Amino acid sequence: MGEAAAVNGEPLGPEPQVIDPNQLQEYSDGDRAFEQELLELFVEDTHRHLVQLRHAIATQAFEAARQEAHHIKGASAHVGAIAMSKLAATLETHAKQQTAPAPLLGQLEQAYQQVMQQAEQWGQD
Repeated sequence: MGEAAAVNGEPLGPEPQVIDPNQLQEYSDGDRAFEQELLELFVEDTHRHLVQLRHAIATQAFEAARQEAHHIKGASAHVGAIAMSKLAATLETHAKQQTAPAPLLGQLEQAYQQVMQQAEQWGQD
């Protein structure tokens, strides 16, 4: 992967892995074509669930928000998108408590964008 942003002109080092390759390879048995297909399906499916999650939060439908966050948590963990999975787990907990902070949804959507970018590059490696 590329370098992380620079501070005072000095690179911070390699960008962190958004998708844990070990997790994905363990599931795919090292089949790169299968990994690419799995990531493509994940990106498509997760987009739909994020739209539904955003709507559920906006309408304070907390049980629906909990279900969507739960789905995203599991799917993210499955492909090795650990940061996304943790954010979704936190959102799931908040939804159980009848709260769902908008900044947390923004962080989850940002993590999704990062996963999408890495997924696009996956097949090019």
